[in-house]
Amino acid sequence: MTALTSSLEITKLAHEMRVEETELAFLSPTAPDDLRDLRAIVSHAMFSRHEARVKRLAAVSNKLPAAVTAKISEIAMGPMLSARVAAVMDPSDAAKLAGHLRPEFLADLSVHLDPSRVAGIIDKLDRSLVIEVGRRLMAQGHLLTLARFTGVVGAETSLKVVEGASGSDILQLALFIDEPSVVDPILAGLPDPTVTEIAAATSDHGDAGEALLAALSDASRARIVSLT
Repeated sequence: MTALTSSLEITKLAHEMRVEETELAFLSPTAPDDLRDLRAIVSHAMFSRHEARVKRLAAVSNKLPAAVTAKISEIAMGPMLSARVAAVMDPSDAAKLAGHLRPEFLADLSVHLDPSRVAGIIDKLDRSLVIEVGRRLMAQGHLLTLARFTGVVGAETSLKVVEGASGSDILQLALFIDEPSVVDPILAGLPDPTVTEIAAATSDHGDAGEALLAALSDASRARIVSLT
């Protein structure tokens, strides 16, 4: 179980560092909690890099009409830099800007965001836009990115995002979620056929399935077992 948890943490760390998981294979013996701490340190370091320049760029962006800034973001800045700028903008200004960006671009941008830094922005976005972007990420297989946002957008929005997703994908998504307590309300809102798929996927995934079951409440575990 610890080996699986460490493996999941290495996947998250590789995503944070924008490297292949194989490059971090030497960290396999490291305890999951230590890997989690390392990920937090890396996230802070990467965000802090060139922070002054990013803030200046955000200040310039605020002086332009949102529609103009949106065009510049999509054509010249790209998803990664746009994500950095969004993270230091006033949440209201960033939410207004998001309304002028194409959902496809927002999905690409989301991959580079740290949800904990943009929770204030997400709160101000139209739910339909959040759901559309989430579904695009789901369709593109960005399950790790979705998992990071699950605790920020809440169970109701998450349920709309995963509507129609396979049990196997939802299982993988659940395994990537940092806070296990977030999974229970999502599971509670899923229909029985979907939970049955998750139960089947849990059986097929061995240790991964056991890890999910161990993190769930007694009621959620009982429901999965009853549908197995």
